[in-house]
Amino acid sequence: MKDFDALKNIWHGQSSAPKIDYQDILKKIRKSRSSFANKLLGETIAIIAVIFVFILLWANKPFLMWTSHLSLIIFILCCIYYLVVQYRDYRSISNSEFLLKQPEEYVTYLKNYRRKRYVLNTRKYGVYSIVIGFAFALYFIEVYYTAPLWQTFSGVIFTISWFLICALLMRSYIKKEQEKLDEMITNLERLEKQFLDTDMV
Repeated sequence: MKDFDALKNIWHGQSSAPKIDYQDILKKIRKSRSSFANKLLGETIAIIAVIFVFILLWANKPFLMWTSHLSLIIFILCCIYYLVVQYRDYRSISNSEFLLKQPEEYVTYLKNYRRKRYVLNTRKYGVYSIVIGFAFALYFIEVYYTAPLWQTFSGVIFTISWFLICALLMRSYIKKEQEKLDEMITNLERLEKQFLDTDMV
């Protein structure tokens, strides 16, 4: 009877973990990676446009106070930092084709990549937000002296609201990004486990 129960457990274990087609898994991984890389590329292009807008604003608007010039320098430097990070990550994820030939190395690579992206989207994003907030504060010094008081308060309230909305959206962004990377890692680990099981048989 014990042998029968053991055999039944083995059968249930196999039926709960069906064999998967490695071609399908690789196709899913390539699709997820391509989608992720395209998202990073889109964000890179968008930040280039934002930098261009800041430069045009700086060139065409006659600012009266040095704090406004400093705020624009900070804005542009923050955007350049974000551009470099996003482009670096885009190159990293899109140029990892060779790793698909070695699933265990690719799993390790993706886990490290996921951790770096999480740190970027949490701790580094927090510092980034503080620096951007400081740049806005510098800019509002000129607004305070050159515009009606109601415009200054409206601008401050709008900016605080924008920061709060961005913080909420960032949570969703982090969750989706981590889920996409988790899916790629899980698929590769399943594929790797299947190959190990096949070798053991």
